[in-house]
Amino acid sequence: MISLGIDIGGTGWKCVAFSDSGKQLAVSYREYPLSAGQVNLPAEMLASSVEEVIADCVSRIPDPGQVAAVTVSSFGESFVPVDRDGNALTDILLYFANTESREFDELVQKVGEEKFMRVARILPDASYSLSKILYTEKAAARPVWKYLFIAGYIAYRLSGRAVTDVSLACRSLLYDVEKRAWSQELIEAAGIREDQLPEVLPTGSVAGTLLPRVAEKTGLSPSTKVVIGAHDQIVNALGAGVTKVGDAVDISGTCECLQPLYAAIPGDLGFQKENFACVPFLENRGYVTYAYNNSAGSVVRWYRDALAGFQAAEAKEKGVSVYDLFNAQCPERPTALMVLPFLQGMGGTPDVDASATGMIAGLTMTTRLPDIYRAILEGITYEIRYNKERLSAFGLTFDRLLACGGGARSRAWLQIKADILGVEIVQVKTEETGAMGSAILGFAAVTGKSPFEIAKAFYDQGESFFPIPENREIYEQRYQMYKTLRGYYRQMRAQETGGKA
Repeated sequence: MISLGIDIGGTGWKCVAFSDSGKQLAVSYREYPLSAGQVNLPAEMLASSVEEVIADCVSRIPDPGQVAAVTVSSFGESFVPVDRDGNALTDILLYFANTESREFDELVQKVGEEKFMRVARILPDASYSLSKILYTEKAAARPVWKYLFIAGYIAYRLSGRAVTDVSLACRSLLYDVEKRAWSQELIEAAGIREDQLPEVLPTGSVAGTLLPRVAEKTGLSPSTKVVIGAHDQIVNALGAGVTKVGDAVDISGTCECLQPLYAAIPGDLGFQKENFACVPFLENRGYVTYAYNNSAGSVVRWYRDALAGFQAAEAKEKGVSVYDLFNAQCPERPTALMVLPFLQGMGGTPDVDASATGMIAGLTMTTRLPDIYRAILEGITYEIRYNKERLSAFGLTFDRLLACGGGARSRAWLQIKADILGVEIVQVKTEETGAMGSAILGFAAVTGKSPFEIAKAFYDQGESFFPIPENREIYEQRYQMYKTLRGYYRQMRAQETGGKA
C-alpha cells in the first residue's frame, strides 16, 4: 500500500510517496515563483501546480495502483475565498501578510480581547484568518460562498468537498477550541455566516475520493481517498516523533516553530496574552502550542540571495548545495555579532509587530560573510531561546528537543541550538517530516489504525548534539545582551508607534 503526503509550505509545495513499511518511494517539489517578501499567491496557480506535482510524483512510482490515499496539509492562517462554482475570488494572502485594518481593530474592541482568548484560545491579532477575511470582503469581486483554508482548498479541488481540520480551524480566530465547533458568537460579531465556513473534521478524516478529472490528470484511480491533513506544524510533530506530554519538536523552515506537547489548557489567560496557542493534538493526547518566529529560514534565504548569491556558482562547481557551502565555511566559535532576525516583522510569539525590522550589530572591518551567516543562525536561535524562557513560566519545559526541517540538515546550526538552548538536540534524519506525517494520516484513515502505531515504522532519528560548556558560557552572556537589545528595540518601537509595539 502507498500513501501520498502533500505538504504546502511557505516557500513551495511537495508531494512525497511512502510505502506502509515507512520507505520513501518518490518526491516531487515546486517552489513558488514569488519574489522575496511577496505576500500574494495566485490560488489557481497553486491548485493546478499541486495536481502537476502529484502527477510527477505518481510517475515515479512503479505501481500507482497501490496508492490508497492522498493527504493534504498546509501552512495556517491563509485561505482561498471561492464562489459557488469553486472559482477563487482573490489571490491567497500568505500567512505573514500584514492585514491590519480599522475594521479588525474595531471588531476586537467590540468583542473584547478576553472573549477571543477564552473562546479561540489565542490573542487576537491581524495575522490570523479573521483579519484576512475582513480584508478580503472588500477585495472579492463576487459574494464569497466558502472561505477554504489552504489544505481544505486543495482537498476541495481534489474531491469536491469543502472541509477543514481542527488544527487549521484553530488558526482562524473563529473556532471554539474547547467546544470543538465554530463559535456562533464570534462568527456573528464578524458578520460572517457559518455556511461560509468549511465543515470541520477530525484531523486525518476522509474528505472523499478523487474527482474523475483529477484522477485522469494525476494517473491515480478515482477510488483513491482524499484525506484532510492538518496544519503543517501538527504533521511535522507526528513525523518527527512527538507522541506524549513533555515531547517537543523544533521545526526549522521558512519560519521556525518550537512545539511542545502539554496536558491541559493553562487556566491563566497570561498564556494567551503572550500569543501562545492551544491546539488539540491527535487522538486527544493533549495540546500543542507554537512558539515561533516568522523570520527564520527566510532570513537565511535573504543572506543567500542578497549577500552570498555569488557562491551559487562555486557550490554548483563542487556539486553541493549552497547551504552546504555556507555551513562548511561557518566559524566554529560564537561570533561577536548580534542579529535581531525580524526581516519579516516580529512575530508571532511572544510579541507581534508586523512592521518590525531586523538589525545586525557589531560589524567591524574584520567581519566576513561567514561571520554574518553564523550570527544569523545565532540570532534566530536566541529568539527561540526567548520563547523557551517564556513557556517555562507556564510550566511547559523539556530537556530534549527533536529537530527537523531544512535547518536540521545543518550540523553547525544544531550545535548552536544545543549551546544556546542548553538541551540535547536530536536530529531527525527524515527530511520530509511534514509530508511523511500527512502520509501517515492517510494510512491511518484507510486502515483505521492509530497514526502513532503506524508512525513507529517511519521514525528515523540520528545524531544527538549536546551543549559544549565553553560555548554555553559565552552564549549565556550573549543571550542576556540579546534580551537587552531586543527590549530596547521594543521600547523604541513603542515610542515610534504610540505604544503599539
